[in-house]
Amino acid sequence: MSAMATFPMASPVPPSSRRAFLNPKSLKNVPASLIGLRAPASPDCTRRQLSVSRRAMACDFSLFFPAEYRRPVGAGCAALDEVERLESKLSIYQTSSDISYVNRTAFESPVPLDGELFALLQTAARLTEATNGAFDVATGGMIRAWGFFRGPKRVPSEAEREQALASSGMAQVDLDPVTRTVRFRRPSLELNLGSLGKGYAIDRALEGIRRQFGAHCVLMQGGQSSLKALGAPPSEPRGWKVAISHPCHPGRAVATVHLRNRALGTSGAANQYFIHNGRRYGHVLDPRTGWPADQLASASALAPSAAEADALSTAFFVMGVEPTRQYCRKHPEVSAVLVTKPQPSRPPEVILAGVDNSEVQR
Repeated sequence: MSAMATFPMASPVPPSSRRAFLNPKSLKNVPASLIGLRAPASPDCTRRQLSVSRRAMACDFSLFFPAEYRRPVGAGCAALDEVERLESKLSIYQTSSDISYVNRTAFESPVPLDGELFALLQTAARLTEATNGAFDVATGGMIRAWGFFRGPKRVPSEAEREQALASSGMAQVDLDPVTRTVRFRRPSLELNLGSLGKGYAIDRALEGIRRQFGAHCVLMQGGQSSLKALGAPPSEPRGWKVAISHPCHPGRAVATVHLRNRALGTSGAANQYFIHNGRRYGHVLDPRTGWPADQLASASALAPSAAEADALSTAFFVMGVEPTRQYCRKHPEVSAVLVTKPQPSRPPEVILAGVDNSEVQR
């Protein structure tokens, strides 16, 4: 996921492998770059918010607490420890991870999974079906064919693209709920949870600190596209105030969102792309065709969970305007903010789907 924008943090966050840090600065005066999302200053400038941050999953994760919360360090570090635990389980960049083991062996024989990973793959399969294949985690081979895994980025030949397409898709993945196993039907199939893993880690981390520390008012940000909020800060009873930045006009917001017990994900290709023979190719691939999605400038999804918001923002970016509208009509718990691509005779347009005006404002 990547659509240019900003989000405020409590400093530039230096790399930190194991120890989080606390920075009790006002968010009002310290913005930092992120993708897709930007939180405007609270109107109550006297209030201070505390942040705990750490680098994991090749990006920065941060938690923001109201100044009144008494245990931000303990809660924040526990949440970030959970993110690191899940990284070691879900990352295809770690050869020792559970998902890497599945990718190596699931064609040879069924692989037993623990309940956590099996449930996550069931969620991925459900979202693939609900989006008619616009979201699909079984596309690792396709991502490799385009060089978006480790590079170099390239346009695959038609034969390479067709071969990768034939060896992709959740339709080629068997999930057995009785034995709780996964098996692949094609030898070169690979799962890549990049469009789901960060959001899932945020969900699990927040649930953990809610139970363990009683944290009921916190905003958690993961990477450059993912947010989830519990409760609302005292100065914003409607929820944590976040702006979705314009992918075509940096510094401008397309909408403002009040997040309360809700998640937001944004997808786009403003940053991750390459140019070949004068044509621009973004990194978000349409699993149904094997070509980069090219209908929108960005897509943001609001959903009950961060995993779902991340997955649906990717799906909406692939699907385009009308299918996204239809999806939101069928799923009233989900809404979307879409930005169309600029055309020579038409500027980009902001389109809202299934949006509650009390939550999203233009």
